[in-house]
Amino acid sequence: MPKVLIVDDEIDICEMMAFSFESQGFETLIANDAAQALEMVKSQDPDLVISDIRMPKGGGMKLLEDIKAYNASRPKVFLITGYSDRSKEEAIALGAEDVLSKPIKLQALIEKARDALKV
Repeated sequence: MPKVLIVDDEIDICEMMAFSFESQGFETLIANDAAQALEMVKSQDPDLVISDIRMPKGGGMKLLEDIKAYNASRPKVFLITGYSDRSKEEAIALGAEDVLSKPIKLQALIEKARDALKV
């Protein structure tokens, strides 16, 4: 069962995304900031991280950089943004699989996750 770590400072968004992924056969983890997420990457070894870009205590770009410094090949990372001052190309150059715009269509996100993880 693929394991997905969902990172957002808005708890209700995390819970909604987790419910959708769990209903499709994924195991989910939730973190509410980048520091907590990095610890979970190290301790829980998720297959995929889906992170908001703009959060207090270090956003998704910093988390992406920290994850890739820890392990360049795992997990895969999707970033989500309503607005970002950094480009999609920059995020992908740093190792993100994709950058998705809010509002997120959950079924499309789950399909992207399946494609990325080949499940």
